[in-house]
Amino acid sequence: MTLETVADRRLHPATFLTGALKQLPQYALGLPAAVGFMSESGLDTILLLALGGILAAAAGAWLHWRRFRYGLGAREIVIESGILHRKRRVIPFDRIQDIDIEQGLLARAFGMAKVRIETGGSAKDEGNLDSVALDEAHRLRELLRRGARGEVHEGPWGAAALPAEDEPLIFHMPLGRVLLAGLFNFSLVFLAVIFGALEYAEPVLGVDPLKMEWIEPARALAAQATWGVTALGLAFLLVLGLIAGVLRTLARDFRFRLTRSTAGLRRRRGLFTLTEAVVPLRRVQVSIIRSGAVARLFGWHGLEFQTLNADAGQAGNQVAVPFGRMDELTRVLREVRPAPLPEDSAFVRVSKRHILRQSIRWTAFLILPIAAAAVFFPPAALLLLALPLAAGAAALQWKHHRYCVAADALYVRHGFLTRRLWIIPFERIQTLAMDQGPLQRRLGLASLTADTAGASLLRMPVIANLPAEIAAALAAALLTRHKAARARLKLAA
Repeated sequence: MTLETVADRRLHPATFLTGALKQLPQYALGLPAAVGFMSESGLDTILLLALGGILAAAAGAWLHWRRFRYGLGAREIVIESGILHRKRRVIPFDRIQDIDIEQGLLARAFGMAKVRIETGGSAKDEGNLDSVALDEAHRLRELLRRGARGEVHEGPWGAAALPAEDEPLIFHMPLGRVLLAGLFNFSLVFLAVIFGALEYAEPVLGVDPLKMEWIEPARALAAQATWGVTALGLAFLLVLGLIAGVLRTLARDFRFRLTRSTAGLRRRRGLFTLTEAVVPLRRVQVSIIRSGAVARLFGWHGLEFQTLNADAGQAGNQVAVPFGRMDELTRVLREVRPAPLPEDSAFVRVSKRHILRQSIRWTAFLILPIAAAAVFFPPAALLLLALPLAAGAAALQWKHHRYCVAADALYVRHGFLTRRLWIIPFERIQTLAMDQGPLQRRLGLASLTADTAGASLLRMPVIANLPAEIAAALAAALLTRHKAARARLKLAA
C-alpha cells in the first residue's frame, strides 16, 4: 500500500523577511499616502497608519511562511498552502516538464532561490517554491528530474548530488557582447512608461504635469521647429532608444552562459534577477535561427529552441544564443542535431505567383482604409500612389521565402527584415496541413504547414504559395520521412 506523501518541509526562514519587504511599499507607503491625500489627517495619523502597515505586512508574510509546506514522495511532490483556505497540490513526477531556478536581488542577498516547476498546465503558479536555500534548490531540481525520468526516489533528501560546477561551456556572452547586443535592441518603450506615469502623477504632485506652464513653451518651440531642431530631437530620441535597449539587454542577458549538463543545456543569465534553466534535449522540437535586418548586415544572429514548455515571454521558445556569430550557433546546434546546415543552393523558392497573390492581398487590405481616410482628409488619397510598393514588398518576401528537404529535417526560411530559419526534424512533425484560399485556388497554389508540439500560432513554419501539385507531393514525401524517422526511434529505444 502506498502511503500518502507528507508535506513536512518549510521554505527558508528568510522568506518571511523578504515577503514582508516586498509588501512594505503597498502597506506602509501606499495606504498612508492615499489616506493623507483624501483627508486632512495629520502627520501623527499617517505615521500610525504606516506603523500598522508594517505590522500587517510582517504578519501576513509570517502566516504565509508558517502555513506553506511541501514534501517529496516516491512519485510526486506535494505543496500545501493557504492561511484560511487550505490548498493541497499533488504534482506527479511524470507530469513535470521542467524545473527552473530564479534568484532576485533579495534572494541572492540571503542565499535563497525560487524553484519553478512547469507541468504544461494552465495555472501559472502550479509549482512555485519561493524561496528555498540555494543548495536545496539545486538538490530538489535534481531529485525532480530523476523522478521525471522514471527513477523512483527512495531515500533521504540528501541523496541527490549537486550539479557539477565544471560543466562544459558551449556559449557565453562577455560584457562587451551584451552591450553590443543592446545597441541592436533599440527601444522607445520608456516613452510610453514616462507619459503613462505622468498621467497618474496628479494625485501625488497636486497638479497635472501635462498641463503645467512649462509645457506651453515646449509646444510653441515644437510648432516653430526648424529642420535642424527636428533632426536634433530625432537624434535625441535615437540615443534614448539605444540607451533603453542596452539597459534592457544588460538586465536580461548579463553573464549569459550556456553549458552542457547531464539533463540537457543549462542556461544562466540575469543582472537583477538571476535565472537558471535547463533545456532537456529530448524536449526540443524545433530549432529556430533568427536575425534582424541591421544585425544581419554585421553577421549577428540568434538561436532559439521550441520546446514543450514555455519560456517566460518567449511564446514557447527557449533562447539558447541571444546574439552570436553563425559558427557559434552551429556549435550549439550540434548538441541537438549533428547534421550540418544545408547550403543555400539546396533551398527551393516557392512559386513566382506568390508575388501576384501577396500584391493583391496587401492592395485590397490597404485601399479601403486609405479611401475612408480620404473622405475626411482628401490629401490622404495621395497614399494610393504608394500601393505599387506592395508588389515590391511581395517580391522581396518571395526572394527570401524558401524551403529545403534535407536528410534529417525540413528547413523553412521566412522574412526579409526579421528573418527566421526553422529546422524541423521529421520525427517531430505532429500534423501536415495543406490549405488553399479562394485566390490560391484560382492561381493554382497551396500552402503547406508542418505543425509541431509547442508551436506558436502566430509564428508557424508555413511553406506558402507552392504550386498545388508540388504541395501535395511534398506533403506525401514528408509523411513518408516522418514514418521512417519514427520507426528508427522505436528501433533505437
